[in-house]
Order: sequence, then structure tokens, then C-alpha cells
Amino acid sequence: MGITDDFVGRLVVTELVTNVHKHVGIGFVVVRIVLDEPEQPVRLEVWDEGDALPVVRPENHDAAGGRGLPLIIELVRAWGVRPLYETGKIVWCAL
Repeated sequence: MGITDDFVGRLVVTELVTNVHKHVGIGFVVVRIVLDEPEQPVRLEVWDEGDALPVVRPENHDAAGGRGLPLIIELVRAWGVRPLYETGKIVWCAL
């Protein structure tokens, strides 16, 4: 079974990398696409050097931002954050 449409993956990566740029600002960003087993969801991982964890804010129609994570949550099967021992974190999504 192959990936027939990569739109969601590109959207998720774009949103997560934009969040790193906006909230961390400096340092390395590593994007990984993990294909562990056939017939299993593709996992996207975005690693950054920031220690602050993502926050899903309540919906606010007047806000200029804050819609990215709720959008991602609606599009992916699962998501989470894994803090790293050295520094930083990995935000992952299963597509």
C-alpha cells in the first residue's frame, strides 16, 4: 500500500516547522518521515532545540493565530510530544 496523496503530510510538516520558527526562532530543525512497518501509519517527526511544549489553545475567532495545532489534530490519526534528555523535543504525528 503506497501513499497516494501527500497533501496532509506536507501541510503538517509546514505547520510544525512554522511553529518552530515562530516559537523557538533559532537552532536546528530536523524533519523525519518514519515508515516502521507496512500497513502502519506513516509517522512524521519534527525535532527542535526548544524546551517549551506545544499548547492547544481554546478556539478564539478574533485571534490572529493559534489555529495550527487544532487543524493538525483534525487531520492526523494521533500526535504527541516527546521531550528529549539533552535539549529540545520531538513533535510527532501519525498519518
